[in-house]
Amino acid sequence: MIYEEKQEILLNAIDRHGDFHQIDMAIEECAELIQALSKMKRLLYPTAYRNILPPENKPPYPAPNGSIKYSLTYHAVCSEIADVKIMISQLENIFSKEAVNLAEERKLTRLKENLTK
Repeated sequence: MIYEEKQEILLNAIDRHGDFHQIDMAIEECAELIQALSKMKRLLYPTAYRNILPPENKPPYPAPNGSIKYSLTYHAVCSEIADVKIMISQLENIFSKEAVNLAEERKLTRLKENLTK
């Protein structure tokens, strides 16, 4: 989908539902992503929530490829990431894309500095 078409869809959603409703939807979508990530984490590291062991005593838990439960959970995480990305794009339109980009640049610069320490 081209950028202009995506922007038109995002702006139409904001116009139809209003700023406050879309902000509430962004909150809801972020919560759903948190829940999906939590389920994925529990699936990948089941004993991490039952035992407190030093890292050297924890067995590795590779992704259970081929598992239907893993596939469904993985798909759910990807779907929720997409929802959050769409809502973030709407939030950039509601607030200020330029201000968000500036804040992102500052934070990436700080992250880069922290990684080189």
